[in-house]
Amino acid sequence: MYSEIHINDHMLLRYGYTDDLFTAFQSLVYEGIELPLLMLGAYYYHIRETVDTHLQQPDIVAQQRMNRQVQYMHEYYDRLQHMPETVSDYSLDPKRDAIAFCGQFLDTALKVFPDRKALVLISNGHDQAAVQGKTLPPGFTPFYFQKAYVEEIRQFKFCQPVWLQVHDLVSKHKDHPVFGSEKFGNWLYAQARDAICLINVGERIIREHPVGLFLDHSELIYPGNVLSLLALKYKLPFIQVQSRLLSDVNIIPSRASRYAVYGPHTRNWMTKIGISPDKIACIGSLRFEDIPGGDLKTKQDLLNDLGIPDARWIVAFTSSPYSVETNEQIMRWFSQAGQELPVLVVIKIHPDDRYPYHEHSDSHIRLMPDGYSLQDLLHASDCAATVVSETALVAAMLEKPLLVLQPSISYHYILHNNSYPKHLAKAHAGAVVHSADDLRQCLTGLMHDDKTRKRLAIQAKRFLRQSLTVKQPKPSQRLYRLVREWMGTKWTDGE
Repeated sequence: MYSEIHINDHMLLRYGYTDDLFTAFQSLVYEGIELPLLMLGAYYYHIRETVDTHLQQPDIVAQQRMNRQVQYMHEYYDRLQHMPETVSDYSLDPKRDAIAFCGQFLDTALKVFPDRKALVLISNGHDQAAVQGKTLPPGFTPFYFQKAYVEEIRQFKFCQPVWLQVHDLVSKHKDHPVFGSEKFGNWLYAQARDAICLINVGERIIREHPVGLFLDHSELIYPGNVLSLLALKYKLPFIQVQSRLLSDVNIIPSRASRYAVYGPHTRNWMTKIGISPDKIACIGSLRFEDIPGGDLKTKQDLLNDLGIPDARWIVAFTSSPYSVETNEQIMRWFSQAGQELPVLVVIKIHPDDRYPYHEHSDSHIRLMPDGYSLQDLLHASDCAATVVSETALVAAMLEKPLLVLQPSISYHYILHNNSYPKHLAKAHAGAVVHSADDLRQCLTGLMHDDKTRKRLAIQAKRFLRQSLTVKQPKPSQRLYRLVREWMGTKWTDGE
């Protein structure tokens, strides 16, 4: 659902060249960890031009497909695992009763783990923002992972044995489309250095703190990438907790002990790409567990704040950072709809979206007012519209009908390399819109036809039920039970 099960050409090349990296340089090992396993994010960026160039050459794609003999994503999932050897079973240590989690999980931890020992990992701006201004309980200790990592890199001294090993290995692969480039040896050495520094920070965490379990939302970036590997090395549980909608790049490869995911759709998709269903627990969304909550803005509030005197049908549109051409297409649809129907389109702009929405002169197209949250906007609107955003989930929770926009989207290495932009349409989350005429017909039906509204309400409920576990207990309580199950007798006091 969130990407193809069959391997498309982009996946063939991206994961094929990644398989080559893991295989060709698996002898680059530090503290029992293969260093290439920690290079994924940088490597995906490094091979972008090569992959995009080769996609334009059918003969190369055909040759790669014949050579690699892969058809399904679970084959790449298996190939890219590369598990480190377990050297000690730290899970048996009764004193390892602390949990380590990224700062973005702090609010959840304060709800369900306030009396436990915890290491709060601050690795980026999102973690920093999540802990800003909050008082940590006595058992909570902040660990500034990014700061420690940068300091490790600063203190790293040139290591000739690693340099020689890297260049010796690279010299054996001069014919490879990636490894044969003149600059690859220097790139690989720099990445090996960074990987060594990551491992040093991760080992320090395990050595200096009584961590018995790790929680993180990603294994693609640090700290999750290194901690999931060290968790295997020391036989400690690592739970990957879904915090956003996923695609293949978030999961392939992945080595978590357990996955706490939104709901059945995610579980079924993960199972198809190779993860054992026994490892997957549906808990819902930690971010959405209090929806609806608080005093939310009303439709009249929104009209007043936008200076709109007359009542109109309000469409809340959450954008995506697609190309100018794609977003221009969507705006033409909205512009046309507003000329024919009494609608007001209010746009919540994605932080990475650079399209100039403010330049549109249509009086019926406005930007979300300052001080409004997504919940506020959706609560004040009559319906929601998006291409791929989690807006669909929030809209369903607030019982708002959804317009699933399906404009033409050109290939993009990051934003459109699989069927992910179609996942809401495939899930029948709402009325699917392929054109300006579709949008006009859908809006007309919503505004004037009870059957249309009832049909979309039924679709939204079914989509929500399949996508998100919303029944009691709350997601935070489900996560607590999952953690407690792993901690076992280390947590003997109370529930």
